[in-house]
Amino acid sequence: MVLSGSDLDKTLLYIIKEIYRRLPCEKIFIISNESPKNNKIVIPDVNDSEDLSPIITPFSEINDNNNSNSQPFTRSQKIFNENLSVDISLNKYCDKVHKNVSTLSVEIRLDDNFWGWIKVHRSQNSIWCDSEIELLQQISNHISLAITYAKLFEEIGEKAIQIKAAEFANNAKTQILANTSHELRTPLGAIVGMIPSLEGTTLTTEQKDMLNIISNTADIVLSIVNDVLNVAKLEAKKFILVNKTFDLLNTLESTIIIFGKKAATKNIELIVNCEIDMLPRYVKSDPERLNHVLTHLLSNSVKFTKEGEIVLTISVQPREIFEEINVENSSYDQVVKKEKLYIQLSDTGIGINPEYLNHVWESFSQGDMSMTKKQDGAGLGLSICKNLVEINGGEIKVESQLGKGSKFSFTWNVELLTMASLSTETQFNKQTSYVLPHTIRKKRILIIHSAETLRNSVLNYLKSVEKVDTFDTFEKGIKAVKTYKELYDQFTYDIVFIGLYENNKEETINFILELKESLIDSNNLVIIFVVFPIHERIVLARELMEKFLGTFVVYTPITLNKLINQFMYMEIT
Repeated sequence: MVLSGSDLDKTLLYIIKEIYRRLPCEKIFIISNESPKNNKIVIPDVNDSEDLSPIITPFSEINDNNNSNSQPFTRSQKIFNENLSVDISLNKYCDKVHKNVSTLSVEIRLDDNFWGWIKVHRSQNSIWCDSEIELLQQISNHISLAITYAKLFEEIGEKAIQIKAAEFANNAKTQILANTSHELRTPLGAIVGMIPSLEGTTLTTEQKDMLNIISNTADIVLSIVNDVLNVAKLEAKKFILVNKTFDLLNTLESTIIIFGKKAATKNIELIVNCEIDMLPRYVKSDPERLNHVLTHLLSNSVKFTKEGEIVLTISVQPREIFEEINVENSSYDQVVKKEKLYIQLSDTGIGINPEYLNHVWESFSQGDMSMTKKQDGAGLGLSICKNLVEINGGEIKVESQLGKGSKFSFTWNVELLTMASLSTETQFNKQTSYVLPHTIRKKRILIIHSAETLRNSVLNYLKSVEKVDTFDTFEKGIKAVKTYKELYDQFTYDIVFIGLYENNKEETINFILELKESLIDSNNLVIIFVVFPIHERIVLARELMEKFLGTFVVYTPITLNKLINQFMYMEIT
């Protein structure tokens, strides 16, 4: 009964009534020792007297000397008074009844702390039995349980109310964010859309600078508004992935090129490393959301990298194969293969303090604010990424060290398409894998570039080519040419990729001249300059292209489409 109610006052009143029914006494008080505003003095009301009919117990016959269970207390009052939990006074003035009484008081303790007293009194000089004292001590323990239970119930109730209030507040916040973001996005989109029109007009240098500031600021604000709207949709559980068929690398290329240009403005190289022989060409998934995740990760890498390089690796992790019956043509089973894309982004940026790594996925989190406070953004990007990846059934991870860069990676589930399913998709090429033109696969290619990651990137694209050699210096390249000519009395390579910088201009010119001297017909040699897309190097590339025939240029970041388009252009010209 003590643990059945949540109202402490009612429970204590019930206990007092039960004591009245079991012990002969005049008054019972339960007095708390808490702060004055919480202080409790519980005493039955006069109107409750009809409920206090006594129960016959051994304790109600304390004056009957024949009752062996009704022994007066045999321990001295000094012993009881020395026991901190019990106090007995046979003749003590009581303010509450204005007369002398015999009082038995037992401490009420809560978690080993003193909470208050339960006090019982009757006419002065009345004695108390050991069994009565023990009963009151047991009742004190029950009161402790009742207090603990009532407090827990109160805390649970308060927390339930707080959780409900938080849910209502969060829903209201989400709706406000969604409505506000939606209203802001339309005029911001108009501003962003009008800027290119102004860029095509005649402007002074000062006006161009101001227009660049407006353009950058508008992009930042529009990005934040889109992030807030996406967070609102995610929290409202209104974000649904849409499956459609798309060309994997073509879909990601536009995002890669955009951030390649942004990285170039900071003199940072963005390198794309694709396992081209393993990647499927056409997949079924949500291309917009996949690009969304990649955009956020690339944006962070460019934002927090001051120098060095950013390497984007795209590969696959085999997942599962299962059979699915073709409903439209039940005469055969269509095998559907599902795989996980594995996308990794490594940079040489500022890195993340290890103590913040567990918080990078939280909304409005920007890690170590001392390092990110100068950067734009609301700290929503990584939270959105995590939600989108998990909705797709993938997983996103981060590894980082402060001052040594970061490595973000995530998996993205896709469905591979068979030739049978592609036959209904008239807009797609029926070739299900990425293949270089046949004429290029028969060529012999040399790559000279100082950056190993970039050499490996191009090498991955050219795995199906008959012969590809890569070197980090011109000297090694010339040595390979001469060795091959001595052995086979012919020129080694048909196409040469050269990494072009301001500080290797003369070396590049001398290298090209030496190559052409080794050829009987130098017109058959194709030279492709690999150029970082900044003004100085673009100008340098054009200068050398005017100086030497049969020279072309490909700007980083190098993608498969850029290479294929370059090869096709070479064949036409």
